[in-house]
Amino acid sequence: MSKKQFLPIAIDITNKKILIIGGGEDAYKKLKILQRSTDLLEVLAPNIISWIKNSGIKYHEQQYDKKFLSDYYLIYSCVDDPAFVRQLIRDCNEANVLLNVHDQPEFCEFVSPAIYKKGNLSIAVSSNGEDVFKSIQIRNQLKDYFENYRLQKLLIAN
Repeated sequence: MSKKQFLPIAIDITNKKILIIGGGEDAYKKLKILQRSTDLLEVLAPNIISWIKNSGIKYHEQQYDKKFLSDYYLIYSCVDDPAFVRQLIRDCNEANVLLNVHDQPEFCEFVSPAIYKKGNLSIAVSSNGEDVFKSIQIRNQLKDYFENYRLQKLLIAN
């Protein structure tokens, strides 16, 4: 398999539903990140932790069925089951739905960058899915820079 090359773009998700498959802590972490950008999120899993149930989003506590895919624009899989992931890849390709597989960029059709967002400014740092922690580190450095720069500008103005 050749090395994947991801294009860093921003996608309009206005009025588009996103499905997270998986009901554990990884799904909850993904949910919290995605809630910064949309509330049109749903979770599907046979077992869902209380943090997700209490998050205010819609959830389906049941087994996966490919019929779910047609209702969603993006799918995030937070399931650590290789056989399931292979089936999900086939199903998403068939349904023409983009898939992200948590911590497995080799199976992803898109990856989510580390994002700093303030007002209309968005800064995204991506490592082509290869070094997430380095992307987060750089994003945090940029965040510190911009927040300190803004603070310095305010102090000088006063």
